[in-house]
Amino acid sequence: MALRQIANSVLRRLREDSISSDWSGSYIDTTSLDDYQKLIIDFVNEVKREVEDAWDWSSLRRTQTVTTANGTSNYTITGASQRMRLLSVIEQSNGVYLTEVSDTWIKRAQQPASSISSGRPSHYSINGISSGELTVDLWSQPDAVYQVDFNMVDPQEDLVNATDTLTVLENIVILGAWSRAIAERGEDGGSMVSTAQESYSGALKDAIAQDMSRNTNDWVTI
Repeated sequence: MALRQIANSVLRRLREDSISSDWSGSYIDTTSLDDYQKLIIDFVNEVKREVEDAWDWSSLRRTQTVTTANGTSNYTITGASQRMRLLSVIEQSNGVYLTEVSDTWIKRAQQPASSISSGRPSHYSINGISSGELTVDLWSQPDAVYQVDFNMVDPQEDLVNATDTLTVLENIVILGAWSRAIAERGEDGGSMVSTAQESYSGALKDAIAQDMSRNTNDWVTI
């Protein structure tokens, strides 16, 4: 479902005017929307992030393969933002899972530089950000070309254009944004807020349980 459709689903529940047509560019800068419609889209993005962080959703999982080079330890995980969560790291040729260690562990292992160990990578550490993307150190320092798979949960950027499409389940985001909008109004003494929040929380728990059944080796407390 696209952003305009999601926002309109929330606005209808609030008995507010719907957005009649797609706008051009970011919703923040457009004059096609009024301030309240922009506020609803803010709520949509807030809830989207909350839902994305609540569970390692199948719809957000992807694999980014890093190709190593002889003598190079540090690599950028293309497209991986600060919100990315790693599930596993695997060296393709022998199917070995790399062990996560701290950045300090890697730095100590790299000393002294004159006698640094090289070979097939067996450990990794997330150690920084380059141009908005996460970087990783591998150990041992690769002595050849290896293919290393980074299996991750990779949340979307905020939705800003009318046609931007949501990846996680839209009904949960709609209920959550509706709940926030009712709370922001503060018109009913709290009874409707409680009902809306319960609907959102229940839908989120149900969706997590359903997605868990597709990932039987994963676990989460709900």
